[in-house]
Amino acid sequence: MKIKANGISINCEVCGSGKWLTLVHGFGDNLEAWWYQLAAFSRHYRVLTYDVRGHGQTETPDEEYTMETGARDLYELLKALGVAETCVLGYSMGGRLAIELALAHPGVVKALVIANSPVAPVRQTQEELKERMQVQQRWMEAIERYGLESVMDEMTTAMFCPGWPEQNPETFAYYKGLRLKNNPGALVTVMRAGFRGEPSLPKVGALACPTLIIAGEHDNLMGTETARVGQATIPDARLKVMATGHASAIEKPEEFNAAVLEFLSQVTD
Repeated sequence: MKIKANGISINCEVCGSGKWLTLVHGFGDNLEAWWYQLAAFSRHYRVLTYDVRGHGQTETPDEEYTMETGARDLYELLKALGVAETCVLGYSMGGRLAIELALAHPGVVKALVIANSPVAPVRQTQEELKERMQVQQRWMEAIERYGLESVMDEMTTAMFCPGWPEQNPETFAYYKGLRLKNNPGALVTVMRAGFRGEPSLPKVGALACPTLIIAGEHDNLMGTETARVGQATIPDARLKVMATGHASAIEKPEEFNAAVLEFLSQVTD
């Protein structure tokens, strides 16, 4: 369904019943990326999934965006749906948006799960930062010139442990296919705005809600250092390290789902 919030039309879906649990997908994904989580989570919660602006069927005006813009979109969407309080699970870029929401509206976020996301600043050499920016620039130029398909194999392969796509070809193809449903122009707009991540991360030490951080031991995009720094910085934060790459929820969905549900049951029931 489409909901008007924060001046744009946001595509979202709700399933299940009970207390609210909001899922915020990562860069390049859309609400379909939670296919391994919906059945498990909706047995216990009323689950809200939505397309972050720049993704899926959510409206993406041609203007500048920040992480705060994305968090404001989510807050206004929750208000429009009458959601006063919710647990929030954010993956990768979605973790950043979830953190921003929890800091700006602490009364709304009852519990927070941050998965494979830049939780806290880590040391990066100038060479590492330069290399990352060059890759992003190359992807943007390729998408604009040749379309999403020209880079989607590379972008999607980067989400997983080496060899995982070859060992799980059907799942890999399905995931790549849902990512190809995004609008190339909208995705580039978000990339230019820095939605994927910003040099200055939020002051996570001010988070007041129960927090679980999930990290992938073989995550070449985020690693585990940011997760460990985040655990040491966020009051009483818990950390689970999984033997996965970046897309922990897809590589090991049963383990991922069990960790989320166990945490939420302990801090919300």
